[in-house]
Amino acid sequence: MTRSRKTQPEKSFSFGRFLLALLAVLVWLGALAAVGSVLWYQNQYAGRIYQGVSVRGIDLSGLSLANAQAVLDAAFDPYPMAPVVVRYGDQTWTLTAKDLGVNFDAYSAAEAAFQVGRRPIAGPEPLHEIAQLQANLQDQLAAYRFGHEVLADEAVDRSTGLAWLEERAREINRPTSEATLRINGLQVNSTPSQVGYSLDVAGSLEAVYAALLHNTGDTVELAVKETPPLLADVSQAEVFVRQVLGGPVTLTAANPDLDDDAPPPSYTIPAEELAKLVSTEMAPLVDGSLQVVAEFEVSPLRAQVQSWAAELAREPRDAEVDFNPQTGEITVVSPSQIGRTLNVDATLEAIRQAALSPERQATLPLTLVEPAVNMHAIDQMGVKELVAEGTSNFKGSSADRVHNIAVAAAAIDNSVVPPGEVFSFNQAVGDVSEEYGYKDSLIIWGDRTAVGIGGGVCQASTTVFRAAYYGGFPIEERWNHGYVVGWYGTPGLDATIYTPNVDFKFRNTTDNYLIIKSELDEVKGTLTFKFYGTKPSWQVEVTGPEVIKETPPPPPTYQQDASLAPGQVRQVEWASKGMEVAWRRVIRDSAGNVLKDETLKSSYTPWAAYYLVGPDTPTGTETPAPTATP
Repeated sequence: MTRSRKTQPEKSFSFGRFLLALLAVLVWLGALAAVGSVLWYQNQYAGRIYQGVSVRGIDLSGLSLANAQAVLDAAFDPYPMAPVVVRYGDQTWTLTAKDLGVNFDAYSAAEAAFQVGRRPIAGPEPLHEIAQLQANLQDQLAAYRFGHEVLADEAVDRSTGLAWLEERAREINRPTSEATLRINGLQVNSTPSQVGYSLDVAGSLEAVYAALLHNTGDTVELAVKETPPLLADVSQAEVFVRQVLGGPVTLTAANPDLDDDAPPPSYTIPAEELAKLVSTEMAPLVDGSLQVVAEFEVSPLRAQVQSWAAELAREPRDAEVDFNPQTGEITVVSPSQIGRTLNVDATLEAIRQAALSPERQATLPLTLVEPAVNMHAIDQMGVKELVAEGTSNFKGSSADRVHNIAVAAAAIDNSVVPPGEVFSFNQAVGDVSEEYGYKDSLIIWGDRTAVGIGGGVCQASTTVFRAAYYGGFPIEERWNHGYVVGWYGTPGLDATIYTPNVDFKFRNTTDNYLIIKSELDEVKGTLTFKFYGTKPSWQVEVTGPEVIKETPPPPPTYQQDASLAPGQVRQVEWASKGMEVAWRRVIRDSAGNVLKDETLKSSYTPWAAYYLVGPDTPTGTETPAPTATP
């Protein structure tokens, strides 16, 4: 059987309660002490900065706000920041923090230090206030134990730096100016261009303060914008214009005229006239800039130069000579004259070049034209022997016809044909008119033989033709008569002319001059032309005529003429067969080789006899006896 015991309270139970009570008392006392300490600490630092708070290494513990500000003011006066060097071109400026209105903000720094551990406690709820109080105590404890460095900012007054940069801008800034070139008469004025400069105040201000506040002692280049002029330089155009207007321009012939004792011709253009020919204009360049282009346009002088050309123009004139076949001597009858022409375009260019040269002189571009027969070169003509000749017979011609033959022969006498040149019969005899000494005689007029000025001149053209043909010279132009004319003998070797349209021409293909001499024998009724020069090496063989075709003449024609007596008959045209005739000319060199083998053809129209009859004269098919001979 188990006997129960009455449990006795343990003595340790009362001791534990004691301990707990004691602990509670201690906690309470500790809390009271802590609260007291906090209260004491708060009281000690009321209106003062808590322990352990500093600004940029300066301990402000226990200082009032005013004292802290005073301490900081003293510590940072002057403000220990590296100065900034500002540069533009070859100018430099050293600017301190004070120059730029930058100081240490002692009040803000002291205020920030004073606020450490003093966050506002007021809040919307009690718990928020308790949290803020707890945070303040923690900040105070952390500062006390570990220290608290307050970050401080500078007091920056940028208006000071702005004012300084605006002063620099007034020194630096300048507008862009374009170069100018002005011409007033002979005066040339120019002004240089100017590059524009504009200080970027805002950008420079930012760069200066950034360098200062970084406290690195950097150098800052002022931001200056340069604006170059579009027209930077006119010096090249100015030099050009000044050269053109530098004085008059003179043009003079290079040599005196050989046939004239006068001094060489010369012309001068005044500078005032040259000034009117100068112009300037703007021209764009590839880079977008401009340049002044000066022009000197001489074309307005063309009319003036053309007037000079008219004054100076002179046709060359051949010397007239007289050749004596017996002595071989050539005598100058009338002098030659050197011709000259002025090249207008070349003169204009010469004016331009002279105006652009320091000498301001130019040579007149005259071209001297030597005459074909130069009196200064008679001994070089190579006339020394008979080269060719031709003869025709005019026996029975009327006195007027003989007269005309003599006038034409005299006109051709001593004619000179230079090497390679062409002899023109019409040019040699001139106008066939009374003014030139010709008389009325029978001529071929249309389909009739009529009385006209110059009848018989074809006797001379035919004879010259024969000399050229037999001499082997190329025939450039030759026309046969319309019908076979008895004066010229065998058909096919005649040459008709009618000035100025129908001509006879041949070319001198020798290397020397030809002089044509005429020989007229009125007694024998012969005309001969002889060519004198240097006999060529070719040989000439002429054969003919070959009658290719003949056509009988048409029936005679009768016409009443009241001026004749009744029954009188007068024949004025003689019947002539029509025919086609050919002559052959073979030209060989000295070795016998054929140089040319050519045929000369002539075509003649059949010609009817023509009679004039008096009144009441019977006409028929019978042919009356002729009463007159042309």
